[in-house]
Amino acid sequence: MHDLVIVGCGPVGAVAANLAGEAGLSAVAVERAVEVFDLPRAIHFDAHIMRILQQAGVAAEVVADTRVWRRSTFYGADGQPIRVHDWSDEPTYGWDAHYLFYQPALEKILRTRLARHAGIELRLGTEVVDITQNEDHATVTTRDVATGRTEELSARYVVAADGASSFVRANSRIPLVDGDFDEPWLVIDLLCERQLGRPNESEMFCDPRRPATRVPGPGTHNRWEFMLLPGETAEQVQRPESIESLLRPWVRMDEVQILRASVYRFHALVAQRWRDGRLFLVGDAAHQTPPFLGQGMCHGIRDVQNLLWKIAAVLRGAPTDRLLDSYQAERRPHVARIIDMAVAAGRDICILDPATAAQRDARMRRAAATGDLPRTTFQGMPPLQGGLFDGAGELFPQPMVRTATGHECLLDDAIGSDLAVVAIPGALEHRPDLTVPVVRAGGEAGLVTVSGEIDKWLDERDATIAILRPDRYVHALTRDDQQAARSVRELCAVVGRG
Repeated sequence: MHDLVIVGCGPVGAVAANLAGEAGLSAVAVERAVEVFDLPRAIHFDAHIMRILQQAGVAAEVVADTRVWRRSTFYGADGQPIRVHDWSDEPTYGWDAHYLFYQPALEKILRTRLARHAGIELRLGTEVVDITQNEDHATVTTRDVATGRTEELSARYVVAADGASSFVRANSRIPLVDGDFDEPWLVIDLLCERQLGRPNESEMFCDPRRPATRVPGPGTHNRWEFMLLPGETAEQVQRPESIESLLRPWVRMDEVQILRASVYRFHALVAQRWRDGRLFLVGDAAHQTPPFLGQGMCHGIRDVQNLLWKIAAVLRGAPTDRLLDSYQAERRPHVARIIDMAVAAGRDICILDPATAAQRDARMRRAAATGDLPRTTFQGMPPLQGGLFDGAGELFPQPMVRTATGHECLLDDAIGSDLAVVAIPGALEHRPDLTVPVVRAGGEAGLVTVSGEIDKWLDERDATIAILRPDRYVHALTRDDQQAARSVRELCAVVGRG
């Protein structure tokens, strides 16, 4: 009996398998394809995702093959900027704010690193053909794509990371809720030895004649996206002469290698339910997001981090339903809110009427002048709400800390994937009996933060104590020792910690 069967081993499934391995769980990851899909798809993740990859034990390898993304500029119909996103060099979560990456390279790293874990098995060329649920486990029937041989796997839980056309979702008869956004865009990935545009800056051209985007990937990789105009077909825009015409303002065809030129429909869809007994939907199986904020894959990686620590706690004796039901309660509203942001951004970008585009540009410039621009994820992720939180829900910063032996490292590497309490000097002086690690934001003894950003972060929230979950979201904030102790006891009870 396995702890998990993970259906699908794209980036989301592979991160789930690595997190399961780090948590000491046993899992079989089942993937229909034999090889990593050798074309880029997702291209962006943010500091929170790198922090999750750190928790999964793969960050050092992944970061070496990325480009740090410093700026995103939006241009209006007149070719002049209407909005600019600049990101601070200060690593709030221990990493740079945004990264651009090459998905095949990421997936190869994630799969290779699974070999570290004796309890994790990867079965390639294998598809799931049936799932049945029993009182204490699920039975997953698989079929070897090459031989047709079937086999039954038993697991306590099934994590469905099998993409937008999810077999698991369909088998469970879970409908998708349509967010009323459906736009076809041509995506062109290419390699070019010459530097195209500013090296760490993306450009969004909100041109009513044809909206377009340029994003610099790592190394020589570049991506362009072009909106299809009314009446155009995928066949038309994918012709070599059409591709050459679209790229002509930036490159010559004799200096590039085209990796892919394909039309994709940008959707906004969310599954009605993310849990069916012992089955859980994650990633594109649970939601599909227009790419205007670069959060599609990021959603899925946040999903599996949220879910995996809860499954691990249940397998170690935590009360089941409240903890597992909190996965959808916390993640679905968060994803839906960001999808709404992406749809709003997309509707602004996709304007084809010149007069309406001019009005948009004027509105955006006025808002930029007053600092009243519409909020997106580029200004920071919204907090989680509902679920298990005791009035908090923000992601906690990740400073450098110094251990009692003088070793300096990032916070999560020092305390692992455990509950923790962070307190400024003077707080918790009368509660030495807390049963979870305590991080002192300053002071001379024990595990202390190297810099003062935690003091400032807590002060801005009128708190001196933060109780952290294993995923490093803040369960509760307080200035009161007694309240902190109660919150720790309540959280320990929920996660089965005495």
